[in-house]
Amino acid sequence: MHQTVFASLNIVAILLFSYLVPEPHSKMLIILVFALTGWSMKLLPSAVVSLTIIVLIPIMGLGTFEDSLSGFSKPFVWLLVSAFVFAAAMEKTGIGKRIAFNLLYFAKGSTKRTVPFLFLVLIILGFFIPTAAGRTSTIIPVCVGMIQVIKDKQQAVNFAKTIMIGATFTSGFICWALLTGSNSSIYAVAAIQATIGYKWNYIYWFICSFPIMLVVVGCLWLVLKKLFPIDTEVVPKDDSFIKNELAALGKMTSAEWRIMILGILILASWTTEPYHGLSVPLTALIGSIITCLPGIGVQKWKEVSPVISWDAIILFGAGYAIADTIQRNGTATWIALKITEFIPTASPFGAALFILILVLFMRLGFAEMLAITATILPITISLAEIWGINPLWLAQVMLIACSFGLFFPFQSTSNLLTFSYGYYTEKNLFHTGILLAPMVIVVVLISALYYWPLVGLNSVLPK
Repeated sequence: MHQTVFASLNIVAILLFSYLVPEPHSKMLIILVFALTGWSMKLLPSAVVSLTIIVLIPIMGLGTFEDSLSGFSKPFVWLLVSAFVFAAAMEKTGIGKRIAFNLLYFAKGSTKRTVPFLFLVLIILGFFIPTAAGRTSTIIPVCVGMIQVIKDKQQAVNFAKTIMIGATFTSGFICWALLTGSNSSIYAVAAIQATIGYKWNYIYWFICSFPIMLVVVGCLWLVLKKLFPIDTEVVPKDDSFIKNELAALGKMTSAEWRIMILGILILASWTTEPYHGLSVPLTALIGSIITCLPGIGVQKWKEVSPVISWDAIILFGAGYAIADTIQRNGTATWIALKITEFIPTASPFGAALFILILVLFMRLGFAEMLAITATILPITISLAEIWGINPLWLAQVMLIACSFGLFFPFQSTSNLLTFSYGYYTEKNLFHTGILLAPMVIVVVLISALYYWPLVGLNSVLPK
């Protein structure tokens, strides 16, 4: 069935665009439909879809083969590689789990305090683990252990739903809260620099996005409390699981100390980039190399190589190729002009609301945040330019919307990971998303219109 739909959509696209759309836009739209259906329907591995896009661009005369491969030479693709290497070091040493258990120990077995402490753990892990799936995988064993020590079965059910769904969504929100929070944010930085010439730095991204994420996580907590109430007087305080796990971990090993110190130094270098001039990708690559050096490192390259998500790196390159080609050939502007035939003008509020709702619905078919980011970003930038809105401002709104995998398990790897344990149902996830989505949209709109201008990110460029 899915194969038939995939083939039909692409055949219709070829026939329709070839006759109704002028070149080179028709060819670009054919590639775009293939990318959209290929990445979202998952009938082919994402790497195969991505590699096909890379070869289609020169074959269809939309650019040279060198143009298609240009994304792989960008500094931020090496930030992506470095992030996977450092995450592997974190996992091997177990420092991530130690951080989680030590922070949760401060909750002292109180179920009421455990939930916000769990969110805090994930936020801290976000600085070191660059993928939502990686953060979720680290915290799941901790969540399962805490669920199992609760004696009251009904309370255990609600507690399990709260922390499993909470962990999933919090991991996802961190994707846009930090410049290195996900493959998508890393890609967006590179694509924005290539298309509009703006270079984000780590600390300014943090100032713009991190406070909004904290508010959104607060909204998530309120929704979970409403849907899955926990009577803290009924649930006994029991921190034995955390104590036992900490005891099993023992004292911090030399490898853990090394990776923790190295992580702190890398973070310090990112936040002080304006002073020393060493870019985020460069210092990240230096740090990842150190993790693999004999004596001072904590892992060997042959251990690291299999866990690097080469599919994500290939998708990064293909996404960059699409963004570059769609801008260079004017197709993004052509699509934007077609949209503006129906919406000729838009205020910053209207533009942001349109992008939020558009991406929210498109996100229903995408399990890969990076894929939808690569597809929508160039069109968003062109729309902003036509409407007279700061493209950097609208692009940040779009990136936040791309994380809205709020409704179904298949919308993200993190969703699938926690759902597979059986502690919550599809209906539980959907109800949480339905209540949370309007709140997140309101928070993002208010933040974009009133907070961002206070820190220098204005919706309209000065004349």
